[in-house]
Amino acid sequence: MRRVPLTQIRKTIAAQMSRSAFTIPHVVHNDEADITQLDRFRRQLNEQTGNDPKLTPLAFVIRATCLALRKFPIFNASFDEENQQIIYKEYINIGVAVDSERGLIVPVIRNADRLSLRQIAMELRSLADRIRNNRFAIEDLRGGTFTITNVGALGGVVSTPIINYPEVAILGLGRSRWMPVVRRDEIVKALMLPLNLSFDHRATDGANAARFTKELMSYLETPAKFLLD
Repeated sequence: MRRVPLTQIRKTIAAQMSRSAFTIPHVVHNDEADITQLDRFRRQLNEQTGNDPKLTPLAFVIRATCLALRKFPIFNASFDEENQQIIYKEYINIGVAVDSERGLIVPVIRNADRLSLRQIAMELRSLADRIRNNRFAIEDLRGGTFTITNVGALGGVVSTPIINYPEVAILGLGRSRWMPVVRRDEIVKALMLPLNLSFDHRATDGANAARFTKELMSYLETPAKFLLD
């Protein structure tokens, strides 16, 4: 047996996760999006642009999330326990949970709803580079209003992500995989992306979570909608 002291960042993660887990009544809404068309659309765009910057599935999810948050601002809010109020944010700052050698780090893409897919992809590339080379500042981790965690990049389908306090929701992405689905009485293969939305039951209810997820899925399943918003 051996004892290893916690690093400073591990202490911060432990405190933040404990506060969230023991303060917020978490509920998880699970669904799956058919991203077959999106994957084809994404690959075509990357061929046209020479992968500069490379449009990853995460970039599309971030853009779709921003568009859905505009219609369901309750998921872009925070819960004020002391004053018993819900604080709606007039801006959308997306935190992206990143697995690093130092632990879980959540850098923030500010005003993500004002960015194009290309700009979001560039931000993701910049964040990944700064995290990888340990060149991020504490300000890069502050001010998030909604968090996305892409556990599917490492494997796994269903998760119960812990909300990043004081936010009221977090979206966990599972590993996309080819699955048999029924369309027009025929069995075809489709690329399915698991979506796991944890939300604060004090701030909203399951019906809203289902509506929000359905709106998010409408963009992921019909990529032409990205061109309309």
